[in-house]
Amino acid sequence: MHRHAWIFALTLACSGAPADDTDASTTDTSTTDASTTDASTADTSTADASTDTPTTGDPPPPLAIAGLEDLGLLPLPSEVTAGRDGGQGGVLGGRLLWTFGDTFLTATNPLDMSNVLSATAAWSDPGDPLALVQPIDKDGFPAQFIPYTADELAANQADPLNGWALWPGGMFDTGAADGLVVFQRIKRTDGSGFDSMGIGTARIAVDATVAVRDPTDLFAPPEPQFMPGSVVDGHVLAFACAGAGFLEVHCKLARAPLAQAGERAAYEFHDGLAWQPDITLAADVLTQFSGPPSISRNPHLQRYLAVCGELLASTIELRTADDVAGPWSDPVTIEIGAEYLGPLDPQAFNYIIREHPELAAPDGQQIVLSYSRPTEPFRGDVRLLRVTLQ
Repeated sequence: MHRHAWIFALTLACSGAPADDTDASTTDTSTTDASTTDASTADTSTADASTDTPTTGDPPPPLAIAGLEDLGLLPLPSEVTAGRDGGQGGVLGGRLLWTFGDTFLTATNPLDMSNVLSATAAWSDPGDPLALVQPIDKDGFPAQFIPYTADELAANQADPLNGWALWPGGMFDTGAADGLVVFQRIKRTDGSGFDSMGIGTARIAVDATVAVRDPTDLFAPPEPQFMPGSVVDGHVLAFACAGAGFLEVHCKLARAPLAQAGERAAYEFHDGLAWQPDITLAADVLTQFSGPPSISRNPHLQRYLAVCGELLASTIELRTADDVAGPWSDPVTIEIGAEYLGPLDPQAFNYIIREHPELAAPDGQQIVLSYSRPTEPFRGDVRLLRVTLQ
């Protein structure tokens, strides 16, 4: 994703933005110790993020970080791919789907003859999350994960700088045979303007890398564009975030039963006090974040945990609350350092910072985050970071 598109990534995940000329990769402000476990031997037992976790009877521990560990990057599928961002996904049939947004190429792709695919995907085993299975064609190109419509493809072929991008978010196991994938429909303008025109859905089979797109949007203007992003207590949480002033972002909150996550009529909206079926009553209830956080119910902390990136910084912020609508605690932060790597592009910040509850330890004391790290303009990688809580 181009670094000037940061505000549009807010509907996907907490995101970075253009920085000044300070090289964040030279700043080591981490104050935690790192362990030495290899990613291949990490404890990635599946944690259930969809149900309430019973408390132990002991008082909840404070939120504090005991250690960090860089687990490595999600490898690119071929030499034709030069970089990508994203790193969301979900578990279906015991397999872990990874979704990626703009995937930059060293050659023109055969689909729309541009040097970017706006959505790609890979699969792995939750026990070995970095061992990606990501098919490529005979020339080394991965598939476009969310198919374009005929009109979108024609626009891209005519002028890709003023065409369409389909940026994928998470995948949700609704109990059906196929997983539900959500994505943003993005209209490009002159290669640097990005307008979200709707939140779409698609269906994906286990180990497939091309989804089947649903014909209508889940949310589209003039409604707020709620992007489903987290699963807690049997519900999908969806977020609609927008700028609310200088360097300020406010988010509205919606939810639907997990089994009905693809049905617009199943959603209800938080009005600041309670859930309501009327979308016009949706209030700005999340005002501490730079965009939609990833939220989980953490059994170690015995409360909800939110992970997000700080606005205009690579800093990761962790907060806790007793209710998904807040109030949320002051943040505990993770700064770039030896284990949490900073961007190599001096004009950028890390972004799309997400927790992956499916990779957490069963007791919740170790969690795994993904983040997109710019390496140079129009290039970047997605890395995994294990965080051990005190």
